[in-house]
Amino acid sequence: MTQLTQTTPTPQALANPLTEGAQRVRKYLQAGKAANTRRAYASGVTGQPSTRAEKMRKFPTFAAFCDERGYTALPADAATVVDYLTHLADMGATVATIEQRRAAIANAHKAQESNPCSGELVKETMKGIRRERGIMAKPKAALSRDELRAVVAALPNTLRGKRDRALLLMGWAGAFRRSELVALTVADVDVKRDRLTVTIQRSKTDQEGQGLYKTLPTLPNDPALCPSKAYTAWIDAAGINSGPIFRGINRWGHVSADTEPMQGNEVARIVKAACKAANIDPRKFAGHSLRSGFVTEATNAGANDGDIMEQTGHKSSATLRRYKQMAGRGAVRATLAAFGETK
Repeated sequence: MTQLTQTTPTPQALANPLTEGAQRVRKYLQAGKAANTRRAYASGVTGQPSTRAEKMRKFPTFAAFCDERGYTALPADAATVVDYLTHLADMGATVATIEQRRAAIANAHKAQESNPCSGELVKETMKGIRRERGIMAKPKAALSRDELRAVVAALPNTLRGKRDRALLLMGWAGAFRRSELVALTVADVDVKRDRLTVTIQRSKTDQEGQGLYKTLPTLPNDPALCPSKAYTAWIDAAGINSGPIFRGINRWGHVSADTEPMQGNEVARIVKAACKAANIDPRKFAGHSLRSGFVTEATNAGANDGDIMEQTGHKSSATLRRYKQMAGRGAVRATLAAFGETK
């Protein structure tokens, strides 16, 4: 009788990248996180660049920090992690950067017997860093409907202009996250007479791929802002029948192959460039301005939270509340009421 052996790798085996079991298990552990998150974690710990901007980082990676001081990076102890995090704080790193590095270190220790980031020492240190350096980040401005109109009107009637118009109008009308927008394929879009029905295969709040649906109705009375018209104009002009919808265009006007989808950071670049062409300050806007612009305009028009969340994909109204606070609609009502005015 054949004796069965234990094949589940030990924590020590998982830490060894050459172990077959480690490779198998690590693949599924990594699949639990989005690709952008995995790249950011790798960059924060070992210095592997996730984007071109990562190469210009001025703060040392955890591996470099440990190597310079003779510390052990993996597994690390809590004192080493605390020394690193406070070093980043003293160098002027933002709380967001320090939090990302801490999360990266914690993720790197998942296969270890103990995680230094889960102890009270690291938690209390982070609490102190947040109190000391906690400055509220200034969010990018929401792109209003009037600004959206000005931006798309300034786009040329070229292949690149058609692509950017479709991206901006679909991104705004669907309240897309930029990662969702660039991941769209032709198969995800169902074109009907009165709407586009878009399937989001995977999103930030749907990592397991249960699916999210967005409906982009046609605008027969406002064709300049109609996402359906812009989408059809772009794919027809580019001759796209399958694969990614939004792709790069080289200087000779050639559209990238269907294996080369656009990168998420390109959305911000397109938003900024379109704003600049429309004489709107591009420094105020980024990729998220499309999503926040939709929420702000829908809120100001009196749409209820449930309807807005159906389009944005928010799982709770807590995050949505921040958009509403920025829109200021409730604050205006309260202030006018306090002064005996009505609106």
